[in-house]
Amino acid sequence: MVSTQEVLEMASRGLDRSDALYLMREADIFTLAHAAEVLTRKFFGDVVTFVNNVVVNYTNICVARCPICAFSRPPGHREGYVKRPEVVAAAAERLARELGATELHLNGGLNPELAPEYFDELFRSVKTRAPRVAIKGPTLAEAVFYAKAWRVSVREVLSRWRDAGLDAISGGGAEIFAPEVRKVIAPGKATGEEWLDAARAAHELGIPTNATMLYGHVERGEHVVDHLFHIKELQERTGGFLLFIPVKFNPGNTELYARGLVKSPAPATYDVRVTAIARLILLGGLKVGAYWLSVGKRLASTLLLAGANDLVGTMYNEAVLASAGARHGATPEELAAIAREAGKLPALRDTFHRVIAVL
Repeated sequence: MVSTQEVLEMASRGLDRSDALYLMREADIFTLAHAAEVLTRKFFGDVVTFVNNVVVNYTNICVARCPICAFSRPPGHREGYVKRPEVVAAAAERLARELGATELHLNGGLNPELAPEYFDELFRSVKTRAPRVAIKGPTLAEAVFYAKAWRVSVREVLSRWRDAGLDAISGGGAEIFAPEVRKVIAPGKATGEEWLDAARAAHELGIPTNATMLYGHVERGEHVVDHLFHIKELQERTGGFLLFIPVKFNPGNTELYARGLVKSPAPATYDVRVTAIARLILLGGLKVGAYWLSVGKRLASTLLLAGANDLVGTMYNEAVLASAGARHGATPEELAAIAREAGKLPALRDTFHRVIAVL
């Protein structure tokens, strides 16, 4: 069994995929967590950041029909909706005023009914009604879908969105890059290669993005490691990722659960292992999120001692994970308490990770 010092020495030399997979599979989680915490303190200190943000889903209509999703509805479904741009803009203005939110987390589904002009109006309306609110917009998977639907390049879609007011892109849709996993959990969505190509295009256009990884379903250790190395390698080339967020799969109300492929959420020990291996691979190149919305607020505090150093955001009004049973909504004070519980210094940040206030 490797010691903390041995893990740190391996990480300092730079893990390769073989080393990382060995640690992922064989190392004791307390050793991994301790080593990850040492590296987090080395590269980032004791500060834990988060943004005060609100979530608005512009549509829940989606043709992907992913077995991991409990949120979307097919075209023509009685529960399907598309929100008018002025409605989204009014919500952004109101929530920013009432809650002090500085970021609008805006996403939806792969909706073939929407034209390019819808997004032009959507982003411009928000900027008109809430000019100080940063729009962290549709996922890269959405950008790939609309590029195909509108018969233009992904670069053209992203450029048009940027010019209409988009400030950054959320990290969703990455799931797991491995094709053999993706064909089970998200066969109708952009491939892993397409997602990475879209991220590269966004970064080249000056649009920063987040990156996510959905874990705790049918993946194996090698898939997690491979996903992390793809993120690391692209970050080294572009520097365009703002935050890496491991997202725990909640199987409630999903097809994967109904089919018996995933019977329960992954254990907390796996959450720790995934977070720690992310830090050991990414080192100081990228912050790692403890996504309290998917793991719970109590475990999020533990993950801040296992390699994570960002609590993502308040996520007021979140609906996607909530549809699978996750609890949603946290005040800045609640997130600050989670950070303090781990002995960390909480700080409110903006979308671009500039600190607004130390709490």
